[in-house]
Amino acid sequence: MEKLLLTNEVAEMLRVSEHYVRELLRERKLEGYKESRRSGYRIPYSAVTQYIEMKIKEHKKSEVNS
Repeated sequence: MEKLLLTNEVAEMLRVSEHYVRELLRERKLEGYKESRRSGYRIPYSAVTQYIEMKIKEHKKSEVNS
């Protein structure tokens, strides 16, 4: 079974705020799901690595176009 992360864990990994992680989830730029109304989001570890890879590709593409 894949490891699931909480928003604060993802924020720490990406060095961003928890608010920004929730924004990424709402905008569907990061895959995850809400466990219930009161509990927070659950984000698969693989979704975080995919997001990081996407950002790296975007960065490399922008360097080439500069």
